[in-house]
Amino acid sequence: MAQPRRGVVGWVLGPGKYLFGLAAIAAAAWYWYANGDASASKPVYRLAKIEQGIISNTVTASGTLKAIVTVDVGTQISGQIKQLFADFNTEVKAGQVIARIDPATFEAKVREAEADLATAKGNVLLMQARLDSMVADTRQAKSALELSKLDLARKKELLPSRAISQMAYDQAVAAYEQAEAKYQGMLAKESEQRAQIEISRATVQQKEATLSQRRIDLENTYIRSPVDGVVIARNVDVGQTVAASLQSPVLFTIAQDLKRMQVEVNVDEADIGRIREGLTASFTVDSFPGRTFPGQVRQVRKAPKEVASVITYTVVVSTQNPDLRLLPGMTANVIFQIARRDNVAMIPNAALRFRPGNARPERASADADAATPSRGNPQERIRQQIETLKRELALTPQQEQQVVAIYREMGQKMRQLRESGKPFDELREDMAKLRRAAEDKIAALLNPEQKSKYADMRGAASADAGPRRGNVYVLGPDGAPKRIAIMIGITDGSNTELVSGEIKAGDQVIVGSADAKGQPAGQRGLGRRFGL
Repeated sequence: MAQPRRGVVGWVLGPGKYLFGLAAIAAAAWYWYANGDASASKPVYRLAKIEQGIISNTVTASGTLKAIVTVDVGTQISGQIKQLFADFNTEVKAGQVIARIDPATFEAKVREAEADLATAKGNVLLMQARLDSMVADTRQAKSALELSKLDLARKKELLPSRAISQMAYDQAVAAYEQAEAKYQGMLAKESEQRAQIEISRATVQQKEATLSQRRIDLENTYIRSPVDGVVIARNVDVGQTVAASLQSPVLFTIAQDLKRMQVEVNVDEADIGRIREGLTASFTVDSFPGRTFPGQVRQVRKAPKEVASVITYTVVVSTQNPDLRLLPGMTANVIFQIARRDNVAMIPNAALRFRPGNARPERASADADAATPSRGNPQERIRQQIETLKRELALTPQQEQQVVAIYREMGQKMRQLRESGKPFDELREDMAKLRRAAEDKIAALLNPEQKSKYADMRGAASADAGPRRGNVYVLGPDGAPKRIAIMIGITDGSNTELVSGEIKAGDQVIVGSADAKGQPAGQRGLGRRFGL
């Protein structure tokens, strides 16, 4: 009997092992398709070159353009607008009439006040005439008193000799007393008249004040510009009635000088600590795409604003507007230049984040600490900071010696702080104060150009704290990742400044892992597994 033909697997393994052979071949095929050959399973890394360039640490926010001085022109009186002498965009001078309120009512009040004043003055003259008459009567009464006094004296001498009767003497006494009473009465009336005259004179002064107020009200019918500037808002028309009550209505808004403007920027509380007066800023407006306007921080207002549980602070950025293209009310997108480094080595931030899959949690080893200017080697860190200042600011030999002395003094005080046994938070705050004090002393040594650059260098939070430690990986001779300890500075979000380390611009660092075809790790799909 003829034997049935066997396949290759069946011939090799025999009939009883046919199914087992198929399973083994299927498993081998699956492993090969899923993982490739041995060379394909070897780790492959994506590399990036360390570039040389500029790094800027910035804070962005938005604000509104305003004139530095904006004056709201109102009115102190109520009335109807009779004339307008200014409109939008009208250039005005201080004291120039820009509107007129109907003066008819106020002119009538002035005439009424003038009449009242004239009446009051007439009353004073009338009372003065009466006083003069009283003075004459008083003199006459005084003369009568003197005569009666002499008569009484003579009769008093004659009475003992019986030359006159007792009745005649008594009549002389009564006449004297009546004359004296009349004289005293005239003096009293004269004093009363003088008081009335003083009251009348006070009334005259009151009427003069009323007339002065009426004339001021009449003058206030002329609405004048308080400053030189440009009218940016007109809120009234001819014929409109304005009412000045507790709050004066705003008739015009005048910008004093549009060639100098400011941007009021709302900065989030998370970034406000990095903003300071004198900081360089720039901004753009939607009206002029592609154009950047320079500015400088003039004020950081301490009053917080809370909107939807978000705290912001107002930062005032001053800017020049010589061509008058910038207009009040424009929305400005502001970039604050916290710190800037020119011509420095830039490490991609991805390289600082990369860790090999088999890497242990990193902690500075003794070798790394010895080779790296870290917190354990403050002298090296200070030396690098001095070198950075010398390079960036072009310090003179004398300035360099003074900077070294300042850092030496700061280092001694920091050692004393470390040995004081203070709590960590308090120790950190005291050391930050020492750094700021040292930076202020260094700034005092610099010329204006150096001081401006140094202000930018001090801006970033990383600059305040000094260089920080970091780690990157490069490919070693055996193709495996090799860790390099470095010192890093400021960052712009994509790249970070390389301060020092065993790498330099032009070297390549690992930024991620990839498969054998150069695709980022973790991106191999079903097509890779099945060769599609």
